[in-house]
Amino acid sequence: MNKEIWKKPKICSDAGGSALIEGVMMRNKNRMAISVRKSTGEIYTEVKDTVPWTKKRKIYGFPFIRGAVSMLESMVSGVKVLMDSAELVDFEDENEKESKFDLWLQKVLGENYITYLLYSSVVIALVFGIGLFMLLPNVIAGFAVSFLRLNTASGTGAFLANLVEGLIRITIFLLYMILVSQNKEIKRVFQYHGAEHKTIHAYENAEELTVENVRKHTTIHPRCGTTFMFLVIMISIVIFAFTGWHNKFVNLIVRLALLPLVSGVSYEVLKFAARTDNKLIRAMSIPGLMLQKITTKEPDDSMIEVAIASLKAVVEEKSADSASETAEGTPVDEKTAVTEMTEALENASTDEKKEAEIDEADTEAVKEKAGKKETDAVFGSSL
Repeated sequence: MNKEIWKKPKICSDAGGSALIEGVMMRNKNRMAISVRKSTGEIYTEVKDTVPWTKKRKIYGFPFIRGAVSMLESMVSGVKVLMDSAELVDFEDENEKESKFDLWLQKVLGENYITYLLYSSVVIALVFGIGLFMLLPNVIAGFAVSFLRLNTASGTGAFLANLVEGLIRITIFLLYMILVSQNKEIKRVFQYHGAEHKTIHAYENAEELTVENVRKHTTIHPRCGTTFMFLVIMISIVIFAFTGWHNKFVNLIVRLALLPLVSGVSYEVLKFAARTDNKLIRAMSIPGLMLQKITTKEPDDSMIEVAIASLKAVVEEKSADSASETAEGTPVDEKTAVTEMTEALENASTDEKKEAEIDEADTEAVKEKAGKKETDAVFGSSL
């Protein structure tokens, strides 16, 4: 395990993000940036002001509650930024005709059909996740319990049944991650995932965000969502063990009801493990960290450039917000913003000079006119 993972960062931040289709999303405090590499080779960045759900209401930020809220928010925002990145990559093809299916959806659902698609995708993802990682392990574990003839009426038997189910859930999760990692496009997403982690490591070590500085860091990060998901599975084994063993329907209802508690506990363990030297707590994170060897890959320099652009957009303070800040959803080009700001200042200076010259000329004219009047008055009185 790379020692850098446990190294205390020089900058303690909440900066984080996720990999996208040919891009990276970064969040820090109340700002979120999406940077993608377009097919033309350009890096396109959008910056938005966003308030985390845990800060919208005080209760959402309480320990053990914020974990469940953050998990739900990450699912919703994750699907949204993935859809956004897919559109941004083909930004230059905006004149391409919409498909008949898209036109039909617009007709049926209206102009906001994208919003319906977004939340439908979240629902589908939830149903798929529940079916694959909760219902299926429980069904398989039921057969295993019958085969092993475990007495689930006793505490020991129920605990063993839940342990078997947990091991099956972990196996399915690992097989799923290995399977999807074989896809060519997913591999590129995992490379961008590695670029995201490397860039955050460089930032937390107070290094200048350059490709050379970022490249040397590890792709594994202790606050990664992959580690969080694995912690959820591990901690669920312990919590579910205290609920006994029932029929498949009751087991599913119990697990769904306890999922917010499981995610809340997992979130607190993850945050604590990232900032503590406690070996026991760190040991709980090791399986999830090892899993990142599947979900993160070494990125190339072009991917690192995208991650740097995204992180810079949310961590660097703007010297003149009014000149470079744009409305929500408007693309921000850093070089363009700086150029426009410089030109604005130069134009302002030029205008001020012109106004000063005009004022000075007017003053001289007034003086001259006044002098002439005074002279005429003097000469008039003498005559």
